[in-house]
Amino acid sequence: MGSSLPVTVTGRRERQKRDRGRRILSAARRLFERKGYAGTAMENVAERAGLAVGTLYNYFPSKDDLLLTILRRESEEVARAGERVLADPPEDPVAAVAALADLYIQIIGADQRMLWRELFAASIAAPRTLGARLFDLDRQLIAQFESMTRKLMELGRLGAEVDPARAAGLFYGICLTWGIAFSISDSMSADTMRHEVAESVRMTVRGLLPPVAKEIDHEAR
Repeated sequence: MGSSLPVTVTGRRERQKRDRGRRILSAARRLFERKGYAGTAMENVAERAGLAVGTLYNYFPSKDDLLLTILRRESEEVARAGERVLADPPEDPVAAVAALADLYIQIIGADQRMLWRELFAASIAAPRTLGARLFDLDRQLIAQFESMTRKLMELGRLGAEVDPARAAGLFYGICLTWGIAFSISDSMSADTMRHEVAESVRMTVRGLLPPVAKEIDHEAR
């Protein structure tokens, strides 16, 4: 009996800590979407979360940390889903790459246009800090595209001359381009963004040259 009290107290504190963290992130997300990243102060987040500013800083040292934590949590979920696609990719190489790309595009199109708009703007405004940390998260996406390309090559579904790292960069560029276009254009729907990404992936994987021209180009090499 005597040893159960500390465990109970510790468990309660851990639950309280997790609950506060969720409240802070929820408050920050709503404020970033409504007031913008630049227009939101840490004091605003603390007030909305019902906490003292000092308590907020114990959890998150800066606004950058708040914004990146929001993104990181979503990115981790998408990365786990990406691993499942990598483990058993569709037989068609276009469908395989498109399935991976669609996972990442979904988090931008899931009613979070304003949040991503603020994220891109803040990253451009602070390229050495927030921008650099954001790209560190993007490396997970690029790495999964590279892994998918290698796997498709091993299965004989892509040509042996493909450079996996460069192919990954192309697929990442497609997602980034249309993700930015969607975030800054209120007239573009999420379905349009996803369709354009899928079509761009198809064009990239299938190639632009007709079959005869492809053979000539291959022989020239």
